[in-house]
Amino acid sequence: MAQGDQNTESQGKSGQDNQVEQNVKNDQPEMSKDARKMAVLCHLLGVVGFFAPLVIWLSEKDKHKFVDKHGQEALNYHMSMMLYLAAAGLLCFIQIGFVLLFVLLVLHVIFVGEAAAKASRGQLYRYPIAFRLLK
Repeated sequence: MAQGDQNTESQGKSGQDNQVEQNVKNDQPEMSKDARKMAVLCHLLGVVGFFAPLVIWLSEKDKHKFVDKHGQEALNYHMSMMLYLAAAGLLCFIQIGFVLLFVLLVLHVIFVGEAAAKASRGQLYRYPIAFRLLK
């Protein structure tokens, strides 16, 4: 009888409860819908400037561990991208910088899109070309 009660109990759980349990098992922070939205904004608003993700991260990092992780990752990536763009800009003097700028732009769109999609699904994401400046 206890087995039947346990099955009924597990069937009665919502999808969000199962996701939270999955995240705890995988050592990922739990998140709410608002936390996922803020994490997505950390990634997407970094396209228009560095300060929007910084403000979101500073205001939400103590409330949601999920936003803290995504905010750190977004800030690390956008700071790294600024360094890459500066180096590519300097290399424009020897013509190779123009190719690097194009490659960086394409990678930027791909990485930010992937990070925002993962954040909206409640998954953690690590940018492959980011320096880990914030920990």
